Amino acid sequence: MLVGAGVPLPPLGDHELLVFWCQLVVLLLAARAGGYVARRVGQPRVVGELLAGVVLGPSVFGEVWVEGWEWLFPPDERQAGLLLGLAWFGIVLLLMTTGAELDLETVRDAGRPTILTTVGSLVVPLGVGLAVGAWLPASFLGDDGRRWVFALFVGVALAISSLPVAARILGDLGLLRRPVGQLVLTVATLNDIVGWLLLGVVVSLVEGGSVSFGDLAIAVVGMIVIGVLVIALGSRFLDRAVVEVERRDGGPAAMTSVIVLFTVAIGAATHAIGVEVVIGAFFAGIALRRSRLGGGDDLHHIEVISNAVFAPLFFAVAGLRVDLRALDGRAVLVGTLVIVGAA
Repeated sequence: MLVGAGVPLPPLGDHELLVFWCQLVVLLLAARAGGYVARRVGQPRVVGELLAGVVLGPSVFGEVWVEGWEWLFPPDERQAGLLLGLAWFGIVLLLMTTGAELDLETVRDAGRPTILTTVGSLVVPLGVGLAVGAWLPASFLGDDGRRWVFALFVGVALAISSLPVAARILGDLGLLRRPVGQLVLTVATLNDIVGWLLLGVVVSLVEGGSVSFGDLAIAVVGMIVIGVLVIALGSRFLDRAVVEVERRDGGPAAMTSVIVLFTVAIGAATHAIGVEVVIGAFFAGIALRRSRLGGGDDLHHIEVISNAVFAPLFFAVAGLRVDLRALDGRAVLVGTLVIVGAA
């Protein structure tokens, strides 16, 4: 029996496992179908995968067939945790393979455009979001009630890019290895890092009334240290691990294990200091590119399974969490349209 917070948790039974397998079948089928339709109409697959999740969510499937939706997606945290954990594992692999496509020399050569684009991608949407947050009616403020905190939240929400979405789109368009793709990927990564740190500031303001500069410093310094160590020394560690694995058990399964273990370990390290796990996975991918494993069949096999299964599942699960029924008032609908338009 599992134990959570000192309280025994009942084990998952046959019914819960059956529901989980059915969730995987339905979500993967819907995501693949949505991605196919999106490509047919000239859109990236990720758009169709996200929309497939929305259709399977409470606002469409949950309204059309309530009993069926409640059976397939029950309000059980353990059940939801199974699906979410698998989806996150998949996106970690996707960001690792994406990081393995980043050429640091190309990024360094485009230093000035990268910095200017990153600053612009943060400052412009942040400013627009602050203005929108200051304009929206008081009913949007929530329990906190402080207008400036709400405006800051809207600004940060608009400024944050989605690194997984950017990676997926660049991969679909075949732009990852081109200079423009390298630029977009670098900017999206830097944007994601700064944006999530700013979001941490907003959360501290809402929950504690003030900013925890200690936690913020740990996140910033820790991320820099982890990033530098992984990028500078990670390839050496991996090369030594490869030599040792080849001496003991040099099969493809062993090499794949090295890649996955290294990626998950670095992702766990960044997550532990309050930075997104995908940032750590991205750092791991950069180190893998510079090692003996870079460009090999083992990395390619992970990339294939990630793009074919895990990435569509992640985006479908993300869409599944969208509830359009929340847009039930005119003010909410108008406010949402304004925010989307500003984005």
